[in-house]
Amino acid sequence: MTDLNKTILQKATGENRLDPDQQKRYLGTFRERVVLALSFEEAISDQVQTQFDLLCKKLMHYQPLFLKISPRLSDFLQVSYMKIAQDQGIQTAIIDEATADSPYALLFHSDHALDLEDIGLETVFPQNTSTENQEEKTPKKISFWKKLFG
Repeated sequence: MTDLNKTILQKATGENRLDPDQQKRYLGTFRERVVLALSFEEAISDQVQTQFDLLCKKLMHYQPLFLKISPRLSDFLQVSYMKIAQDQGIQTAIIDEATADSPYALLFHSDHALDLEDIGLETVFPQNTSTENQEEKTPKKISFWKKLFG
């Protein structure tokens, strides 16, 4: 009889998941499982759209690999990202939780804890950051005359 009472109390008090706030933030998974998280600005950028298949290929050493897509992303991008990921053998899903407010548009994760320190695009793929950022990091050459005369 206690099992029935326990079940009724759990159902009456709300969700029956471990750390539901974290799962809502990370589209239904836990932070320690995440390999790469892309914000909405990164997901709609032309560079990510053109190099998404390359990103998927580079992440394939994490097995098994899953992709979760936010429903707030446009339908065209949802379908195109889903198709590319499925062609690479990555299981995909569009996660739609009514109360979730995730800052991430795309989230690659595994089914076990990896506990990567930084999951941002700039850290995971530093060579794929925008060319504007790379131009700012490279010092500009000073002409011979400027060096000579100051």
